Amino acid sequence: MARNVNNWGTEMKDKMKILVGIDGSEHSKAALIEALNVAKKFSGFVKVITVYKQGMDKEAEKVLGEAEQYLKKEKINYGLSSILGSNPSRALVNVAKHENFDLIVVGSRGLGSAASFLLGSVSRKVVSESHCDVLVIKK
Repeated sequence: MARNVNNWGTEMKDKMKILVGIDGSEHSKAALIEALNVAKKFSGFVKVITVYKQGMDKEAEKVLGEAEQYLKKEKINYGLSSILGSNPSRALVNVAKHENFDLIVVGSRGLGSAASFLLGSVSRKVVSESHCDVLVIKK
């Protein structure tokens, strides 16, 4: 049986499940684009989630709609999900664990302020709490 091994001797998967957290910020858009690049190389599945606060469901729909345009254009297998909540890092880590994702991709900074879906500390918390690899995009 042939094995796919990287330069460090670690076995690589032929197909990857990639979870992306987005909030509409430029950093999260860059994270989505990078996730698409990885997915194309590994015949991957990309799930995009946004975490929104009460009363912000229209903004969440808009953010996911924009992401879906990228996903359709690149012809990637994908899923979309909006999650009502106030802790984006916990949502990303829980979804990744329960749905067996191989990689989480996030921007290094979110929107900031009270309107933010993903706060600036989200990437740090995801890196420290995740069971899988995390790719942080600095833009």
